[in-house]
Amino acid sequence: MGSATASGPAANAPDGVSAGPFDASSPPWQLSPAISPTSVQRPEFPPTVVASSRPPPISGGTLLVTRDNGTVVASDPDRDAVYIVDVATRTLTATVSLQSGDEPGRLAEDVAGRVHVALRGGGALVTLDVKQGSIVARRSVCPAPRGVAWDLYTDLVWVACATGELVGLPAAGGAATRSFVVERDLRDVIVRDGAVSVTKFRSGETLRLDSNGNITRRDALPVFTQAAGLGVRDLSAHVAWRAIAKPTGEMVIVHQEESDVDIMTKAPGAYGGSGGAGGGPIVESAMSTLSDDGSVSTQVLFGAVLPVDVALSPDGNLAVVSAGASYTVGLSPVTLNRFTTGPEASFVPPSLPSFDGSQPTAVAYDAAGNLFVQSREPAELWVVPLAGAPTSIALSSTSRADTGHAIFHTQAGGQIACASCHPEGRDDGKVWFLDNTKRRTPSLLGTISGTAPYHWPGDEADLTALANDVYTKRMNGVPLSGDQMTALAGWVQSLPAPPMPNWVKSDAAQRGRALFEGPAGCASCHSGTKFTNNATMDIGTGADPGTGADRAAFQVPPLVGVGWRTPLFHNGCAATMADRFGKCATPQHGSTSNLAAQNIADLTAYLESL
Repeated sequence: MGSATASGPAANAPDGVSAGPFDASSPPWQLSPAISPTSVQRPEFPPTVVASSRPPPISGGTLLVTRDNGTVVASDPDRDAVYIVDVATRTLTATVSLQSGDEPGRLAEDVAGRVHVALRGGGALVTLDVKQGSIVARRSVCPAPRGVAWDLYTDLVWVACATGELVGLPAAGGAATRSFVVERDLRDVIVRDGAVSVTKFRSGETLRLDSNGNITRRDALPVFTQAAGLGVRDLSAHVAWRAIAKPTGEMVIVHQEESDVDIMTKAPGAYGGSGGAGGGPIVESAMSTLSDDGSVSTQVLFGAVLPVDVALSPDGNLAVVSAGASYTVGLSPVTLNRFTTGPEASFVPPSLPSFDGSQPTAVAYDAAGNLFVQSREPAELWVVPLAGAPTSIALSSTSRADTGHAIFHTQAGGQIACASCHPEGRDDGKVWFLDNTKRRTPSLLGTISGTAPYHWPGDEADLTALANDVYTKRMNGVPLSGDQMTALAGWVQSLPAPPMPNWVKSDAAQRGRALFEGPAGCASCHSGTKFTNNATMDIGTGADPGTGADRAAFQVPPLVGVGWRTPLFHNGCAATMADRFGKCATPQHGSTSNLAAQNIADLTAYLESL
């Protein structure tokens, strides 16, 4: 695959100049200076508010325009509802209420006009009659549904699950007729000519599958070599937020690119802005186009923090939602691009209207080229016509404002947000080079409350110390007030543990638990409800190069949701759970060297169930 290098007319675009043709003469576009890759713009949060039930992390991609272009259907994971909007009259015609905690996400329409919605929290697929504004069916699918797509050839609705299952259900109703276990961390489903592909969230990979769910090809996004005013540095692809298909068969993926160079964490702004490695933030947003032959072209989207959705217009233009861009200081939450024609061009986007201070999370086009933008808080649908001013349609009057949620998802000041490295409260799958050492991003799902101190060396005494160091110093954020700190800590601590996959065999897990608590000796350190004693231990992995023996000891990590977060260990040594008991095992890390293969399999099953 090789490396892509920034090139083309946009690579050297000066600040304040949009790259590529863009009509700034007709309303509603008000071009302001383009976002500089080295700018530091800090958000100003309104008075602190804490939601009675904490809103879920932003995921994006919750908008669909029906094939007849008459209706917009919008999922609302914050309010457990789906909205139906008439395009012609610009009115909300129905609100479909779901169960508490369902967290509706991706949508797909079948040939009969039914709309199928994946319930991320409900473990189900709900089918809607759009004309009637009612639920036709609700079917259990898997513990963590994510992507959904309808297959014309089989009339199946395919659902991809973060727990690894790929499930095919008849569009007209009834139980699943196809079900495979592919790999953990599945995201979007793309169906073309009866062939199914799935993306993986953290790695950004695309898996091509045969009719039995076997992987026939694995396409990874290449390392991107950035050399456009920031010095030269390599960026590896991670966190594929959203993937869509083009009519030509290519796949468009909006994702993150994360720095592979050594980062000195003690320097102010080490993670973002002018203090970041090479002069920019350690996480950039990007859009890649993946062809059938596996070739890839990549464009960096400077300033587009958290690119959670992308849409393709009838004339081939693209809209990218940047949920983490700070709407309070005029950074554009939505970036409309007339992308440059160079195959590997970096891009500095123009700034567009802030849509009345709302926080966009999804975007879609209709056949006429009108753009629809869904905002999270307040719940609105913005209509951006080809000519004329944008208008908004209220979807709900229920507020889901939460200061902790806002701080976590808004870029802090250096074009990087907490959610950049902890997407959906999880982890980005990245092993970073920090201060000449390898450090694996930890997951926050169900692991924070009661597990201080934090970071692998245990050098962050509590969440306040961590926020002062990471958010304020490394990310260029302003110091958080006491109530803001409390709100952020409360939201992070509210993140639930991820669910167990369906494919874990309970009898094997029970045998593994007996080993874990007995002869393997795991429970001596991994104890309590979070499976950690919060101690800093030396498990024989050796000191990090250049830092001395004091760094040979690391925090005992919580094992809640451990199956969701490979690679494991502080340095990412274990790419799989099997590696933990193989090449990464040490005599000081449990009594596992004499266990038989079946014992290891049982122990692994137990860990996968946590």
